[in-house]
Amino acid sequence: MYRTSWCRRFFISMFSRMTSETKKENRTSTQPRFKMNRREFLATASGVAAAGFVPRVCLAHLGAHEGRFATGGLTLISGYCAEGHHLVGQAVVDLISRYVSTAKRSQLTVIASSADTLRLLRAGHTDTPYGRFTVDLALVEGDEAYAALKGTNPLGSQDADGLRLLTLLPAQYLHIATLSESPIRSIGELKGKAVSVGPARSRSEKLTLRLLEALDPSVGASLQRAALGLSESMWALAEKKIDALAWHGPVSPALFEHLAGLLKIRIALLSYEEGVPKLREKYGTAYYPALIRQGAYPWLEKDIRVVGTQNLLISRLDLPVQLAHDIVKTLDSHRDAFTGGDRRLSDISAGPETYRPFPVHPGALKFRADQAGTVIEGR
Repeated sequence: MYRTSWCRRFFISMFSRMTSETKKENRTSTQPRFKMNRREFLATASGVAAAGFVPRVCLAHLGAHEGRFATGGLTLISGYCAEGHHLVGQAVVDLISRYVSTAKRSQLTVIASSADTLRLLRAGHTDTPYGRFTVDLALVEGDEAYAALKGTNPLGSQDADGLRLLTLLPAQYLHIATLSESPIRSIGELKGKAVSVGPARSRSEKLTLRLLEALDPSVGASLQRAALGLSESMWALAEKKIDALAWHGPVSPALFEHLAGLLKIRIALLSYEEGVPKLREKYGTAYYPALIRQGAYPWLEKDIRVVGTQNLLISRLDLPVQLAHDIVKTLDSHRDAFTGGDRRLSDISAGPETYRPFPVHPGALKFRADQAGTVIEGR
């Protein structure tokens, strides 16, 4: 069950208020226009997500739950809840719950650290103060998997034994945005500027700082850094308290358009293709050159070249073949749920260099074979 009814009520009441104020203004031009303060804006931004304009973010209860394969309850674990990565996870769970008949009670659970993802999935469960809950699926990004498998994260080296790839989901992109009226047109021009790099220890912060370090360490060292979420960053940008913001997530027209529309601002994205090879050289091939196409956002007038990280949906090998097949089929049939209604807007298969560290699950192979009209046996 999604706990979004209060958000829907808030969202409706907020916009009803705006509508009623507009009508009053039309009747009496001397009355002041409705203005939204910072608290109302941030709450309304949450309401926008909850009302379905972007994939809903819902933290599952961390208590014990019945489930696993027999009773139709799957648990997908994902990372930090304020990131675009988590929006993709929620979209996955929504689709599985809606269209996979044997997994109607699926849920998404946020874990404290992305570094724990592979360990928890391999174990199949985790213990919390509220009890034990199972772990059946995981959403990881390519660079996090790379760090875990190469031993460059705090947990040391892990292996891919017993873990299988179900499917590649639309990628995440590091958006670096400014106001359209800003003179800033390149990463180098951020030197000495106030920039929101995302919440502390978030994926946005990590990737932004890595990019700047690889591209030009002097730029990163000179930044006046702010640790703000996307809604707070947009508000600060509108008030010109910061010069730019960084956000790591999928192409999200509804999210950006509603936030920018509420604040009555126009934004622009920066290209930084020259930094991607240096990022790959320093931090590995899980990062790849990607493209946000012209028109992906209504105000985007040219292609923007950025860094991408692949979203990997993985499971253990013991996930039943037919269930894995049904999950992959469902996600493949509803790609528009991840790309704002038009799968052409972003380069979701950005090339042969995409990092794929896990063997493919037999159920996913079965789906591909069904599409090709052949029969294979998984192991």
